[in-house]
Amino acid sequence: MLKIVLIGLSGIGTFIFFTDSLVSEKKSVEFISRVSLETNCEIDPNAFGVQNTRTGQTSGFKYGEAFIRARTTDELQIVMSPEYSGVTLQGVKYPAQLRVEAFQDCNKRVSLDSIFASMNEQFGSKN
Repeated sequence: MLKIVLIGLSGIGTFIFFTDSLVSEKKSVEFISRVSLETNCEIDPNAFGVQNTRTGQTSGFKYGEAFIRARTTDELQIVMSPEYSGVTLQGVKYPAQLRVEAFQDCNKRVSLDSIFASMNEQFGSKN
């Protein structure tokens, strides 16, 4: 009888240990993500930014790199820089990591059309 109780308790202890270690791996850790941007766009790469989709914080690119606070559970999305608030771009989303290498493809007709339409709205002449 004592052996059954000891086996049961050791099984429960093992279950709790592995469950706790799995849960701790899923906890989000905050860090500064370094995002590099490559693009085939005719627009200056400094006109782009990266946004943390959870917090809404946006950081602009300088010399092809941006730094943004994120957690391991966050997603980062390529957007237009905060200086171009009237221009919208919903770029690719990337899982947040210490180092992210992003690529914005402007050869897709939808992306290019939406960028220029948004620029025309912001900077075009009002009749």
